[in-house]
Amino acid sequence: MRHTVVGVFNRYAEAQHAAQQLRESGFGDSVFVTESLGDDATTGTTATPAPDRDEGVLASIRQFFSGLFGDDDTTAVQPYADAVRRGGAVVRVEVDEDRDADSARGLLESAGAVDVGEEGNVGLEPALGGLDTGSAAASTPTPAATGATDTASRRGDVEDEQVIPVVQEDVQVGKRRVATGGVRVFARTVETPVHESLDLRTERAVVERTPVDRPATSADLERGAEQTIEVRESVEEPMIQKEARVVEEVRVGKVVEERTEQVDDSVRRTEVEVEPLQAARSGGSTQGVAVGSTATDDDGARFRRHFDANFASGGSRYEDYEPAYQYGRSMSDDPRYSVRDWDASEPDLRRNWEARYPGSAWERFKAAVRHGWERMTD
Repeated sequence: MRHTVVGVFNRYAEAQHAAQQLRESGFGDSVFVTESLGDDATTGTTATPAPDRDEGVLASIRQFFSGLFGDDDTTAVQPYADAVRRGGAVVRVEVDEDRDADSARGLLESAGAVDVGEEGNVGLEPALGGLDTGSAAASTPTPAATGATDTASRRGDVEDEQVIPVVQEDVQVGKRRVATGGVRVFARTVETPVHESLDLRTERAVVERTPVDRPATSADLERGAEQTIEVRESVEEPMIQKEARVVEEVRVGKVVEERTEQVDDSVRRTEVEVEPLQAARSGGSTQGVAVGSTATDDDGARFRRHFDANFASGGSRYEDYEPAYQYGRSMSDDPRYSVRDWDASEPDLRRNWEARYPGSAWERFKAAVRHGWERMTD
């Protein structure tokens, strides 16, 4: 559903600034601003318009809303025309989503869209509104939120404004896995030469013929009849036989050990202290006194007596030590230290002192700070 969000501003420059913020926030070409009426729009003065100018402004506003109101619906358009005649301006934003309409309303309000029902805007309708232009029953903008007061417009009168960002660190403690090494196991076959000595035996047949000349006996006759003799030869050869045996097992795995570790760190945040400046009594420099502390003449007299008794003999000036007395006095009123003793507070007091007065050594002025501190805590 199409939505039209409208914001009314007291000054044309404020409307231009709001439109720029909307465009930078992603609304782009869906942001429209009424035209300036010249000096009245830029200065915010109220002029008495002529009748023909009234009609021109009314027609311009009716055209600005692009047919959202009927041609005869002067009552709905009149409040916006009145705002423009008074030197103001109207910003219109066209969006399709509900959440975009809410975002546009918030930006217009934060940019200084006025609640035109407030004093000084009598006769005008509420400043912020939304129109469901996707429906046939589009009507006068209904209030989605009260407009911002003129505080935003008054900020234009602030001079020499400086901003101190307040920064606070958040800490998130987690864990991560870090590789610390490991093992890689390889398995391969290695051949190792084997040298052994073997005594081998060879058997060969030997036939020898020996000439003999002797008378044959009966035994010779019997053996020489028919006889066969066999002698077999043999030789021993080396033989290698292998047998594979498992002699060791190598297992590879992990042993998981869990431990608890204490993680210590610190987070930082910005602390802003506001001190109104108090004029010095006679020719001295202006010194800071913390909010909530009121320096009195009696305190000054006590501080000067302490100075005369402890530091004057060294040639120092009271004006150099007065900030230390006032610093101790103001810190004693600080809620962070008012319930703590000096020993517990000194580290923080020293850190703040060195940040505030980087050229002033703590050890030199510590006694004066402590006197101002104890003057109030006592």
